[in-house]
This record gives sequence, structure tokens and C-alpha cells, in this order.
Amino acid sequence: MTLRRLDIPASQWRRPDIARVRSVLAQVGADPARARVWRGSVVLRFAEAQESYPYLNPAIAAFLHNLYSEIPYLLYFLHPHRASGALDSFYASVGALCETEHGVWVDWSDDVATAFYRALATAAEFAINRGDDWVSVINGYEYGEGDSRFSEIRAILVTRGVIPA
Repeated sequence: MTLRRLDIPASQWRRPDIARVRSVLAQVGADPARARVWRGSVVLRFAEAQESYPYLNPAIAAFLHNLYSEIPYLLYFLHPHRASGALDSFYASVGALCETEHGVWVDWSDDVATAFYRALATAAEFAINRGDDWVSVINGYEYGEGDSRFSEIRAILVTRGVIPA
């Protein structure tokens, strides 16, 4: 798979101006064949971020909040590998990241879990609408044995009437 890096200049993430990223993903998403090729291949890079961990920067978190608000299926396009930051970008967008002397953590709660499962379900629904395999989208975000988000996402899709019970 070819990774597609979207470099976001500081002039955009400091405002937060998502127009360029929105435009690129809207163009790609409009063509189902192209969307399928781009699935799970996008990595966001924040230029000039001074932090070694940019997702804690309030301006970047605001940028990500706007991005997920306008592109709720963003997880469909993001490269799901942990090191790529897809999950961290989501958690930053909902204000769930915190830093302690032991490192960066997700302040997990029922609200965060609900938001995360909804975002994954929206990415899965986007996949279905593009003729793509929604299960592959979800599987990309499962880490380790016994870590299955499939049943939660399937239940949401059934409730939304996207797939049959």
C-alpha cells in the first residue's frame, strides 16, 4: 500500500483552516474507485509543530476537531497503524488525550467510547456507500488478540439501517 502524506502547514493548523484537507478528501471521496484505493492510506503531518507529540497542541486539536466535524468518516482514509496517529488524531479531536509524567494517555470514558464507535461506524458506512468492505475498515483499527470492535460497529450499522440484522 502506498501511504499518502498530507502535510498541513502551520498557517493552516494554527487558524484552524481545514479547507485544503477537506478539498482533497472530498475529491477523492466523490469517486468510489479512487476512495477505495485511498482507504487506510492517509497520514496527517503537522508542519512546524514544536512538540514531539503534536496531538497535545491545542491548535492542532482544534484543527482535528474541525476536520472530524466536517469529515466524520475521516477514519476511513487514515492509515490505521498506531504509529501513524490516526487514533491519536481522533482522541485529540474529542479532547480525550492527557499527558502525565508517565506519558500520553487516553482519558477513556463512556462518552469517548460512544464517540469513537460512532466515528468508526460512520467510516464503515462510508465504505459501504463506496462499494468497499466495511469489515476491513474496522479490522484496521483492532489491535491485539481479543480486541474486537466488530460487534459494536455492526450493531450501530444495523440500528442505522445500513446493513440487515
